[in-house]
Amino acid sequence: MTDQPKISIHIIAYNQKDYIREAIDSALAQDYPNLEVVVADDASTDGTAEIIAGYARDHLGRVIAVLNPDNLGITRNSNVGLRACSGDFIAFMGGDDVLLPGKISAQALWFAQDERRALCGHQVEVFYQDNSRPPHPLSRHLLAGTGAETFIKHNPFGATAVMVRASRIPPYGFDETLPVVSDQMMWVDVLRDDGVFGFIPGTYSRYRQHDANVTRNPFANLGDVERHLLNVAQRYPQFSSAVRWATTRRLYYDVGITLMAAGRKPEARRKFLSALRREPWFAKAWVRLAQTLA
Repeated sequence: MTDQPKISIHIIAYNQKDYIREAIDSALAQDYPNLEVVVADDASTDGTAEIIAGYARDHLGRVIAVLNPDNLGITRNSNVGLRACSGDFIAFMGGDDVLLPGKISAQALWFAQDERRALCGHQVEVFYQDNSRPPHPLSRHLLAGTGAETFIKHNPFGATAVMVRASRIPPYGFDETLPVVSDQMMWVDVLRDDGVFGFIPGTYSRYRQHDANVTRNPFANLGDVERHLLNVAQRYPQFSSAVRWATTRRLYYDVGITLMAAGRKPEARRKFLSALRREPWFAKAWVRLAQTLA
């Protein structure tokens, strides 16, 4: 027995038979004693579910398998897994991610220092399955503060870096109106006005880039991002200025930058013009607009 808080590692999986063993092994290898690993499979067809079931049999009570008979999608599968978590704190990862040694203990220690602490992150290493690029850090800047405004603007941590205090999670869990980016809404819901967030120094997980990543196409989830920002504005009107700032940059300026890099100047020009209609004083957008005309 231990008097340490219980921590759940929440893993979602779908057709990841080549990676799921490494993900679960990295969770089980954590040196924190009061730990459960909850793995929610979204009706995989490639043998992933059978691998997860095997881990649950071999690690009875420590690995909890949630095997959905029907494909629910990322967010609904995340909620099914979340309902199976019984920890005081919950860490999140995908079935193709890898946790590095000491992650859970280091984050648990961070939370123990102040009961107002609601969310903890860290640096993540991005690595490429096909070795097309060398590994690199995910986050440019690791941030600390209070409340959700920073996350609305910047979303400073990758999902596999995040651990949250379970008591701060809303009753509905992940917002099911958002098929893909519901984790971004979750962090806002957890922090709200008064939740303290911060980070532990060091790199404690690895994010795998491969052809099946849902974030591979930078344009695929823009509708989901727009819905997320609309939901934030409706649920938390006190953050309206942060939502406006994020909308201008994430839906227009950042997309314009991506289009520019792809050589699609006319489309990029339209995005920069849309950004400037919202914020005429946005100097960087003026510079980029001029570049599309050069």
